[in-house]
Amino acid sequence: MHPTTITKKPKIAPVTNPRLTLGLLFLLFYPLGTYQIWRRRSRLWVKLIYTVLGFPLFLVLFTFGAIVFLATFLPPLDLTVGNRPDRTIYNKVGNYETTFLKTGRETNNAYELLHVEVEPQGGNGWHYHKTFAEQFTVQQGELTVGLNGKKNTLTPGQTATAYPTDYHYFFNNTNAKIIMLVKATPARGLEKSLRVYYGLANTGQWEKDKFFPNNPWHLALILGYSESYMADLPGFIQEPLVKSLAKIAQWKGEDRDLKVFYE
Repeated sequence: MHPTTITKKPKIAPVTNPRLTLGLLFLLFYPLGTYQIWRRRSRLWVKLIYTVLGFPLFLVLFTFGAIVFLATFLPPLDLTVGNRPDRTIYNKVGNYETTFLKTGRETNNAYELLHVEVEPQGGNGWHYHKTFAEQFTVQQGELTVGLNGKKNTLTPGQTATAYPTDYHYFFNNTNAKIIMLVKATPARGLEKSLRVYYGLANTGQWEKDKFFPNNPWHLALILGYSESYMADLPGFIQEPLVKSLAKIAQWKGEDRDLKVFYE
């Protein structure tokens, strides 16, 4: 009996984004538009509406642009992990146990292979990655895997693959432990992000049921390492923002306290 594979072809991202283009145009022309409208003999209420309503949007876009612009001059995010003797790490909060069977260091970044144990009610939410695919192969138990809006139940021997930009999640909705293999191709910063995330959770620096760790810059670094993006935010906003904030956090030295988890 051949194992079942749930997969789909990789998607090609669009070259341009009209929303981002409109935002950039507004950012460029709002100051000029404000100047021009106050020079004209327009009614006062028209001038006030244009100025007052447009300013918050202009401020948000300006801040966004400044963050992204600053990050372009900063060094790339460091995704490397030291030659760690601990192959198995634990997440007491998320009910995970992960063993690194093959690391990026060992495969010349061709792939990472993880042995993951998920306790009942353990898992994650909808998200996607941009630069690597994740393959989930169940060895024990029944795993729920969401893939592009569809929920699948995998049993031992079955596989599901989330390609770059595919929305996905996994969850143990049973009362028994699940064991699975996770293969990330190519190897990027998954190991580093897991080591940091587990470390913060286990040391009380990221409390259960809280969206942010004690240091919000650490969230930017974790998302940057794993290149993970949430399903509820437009990609044209969060992708450059996450990358930029992670690089700024590294530049500020916010990763110094995290080195104990991965060096």
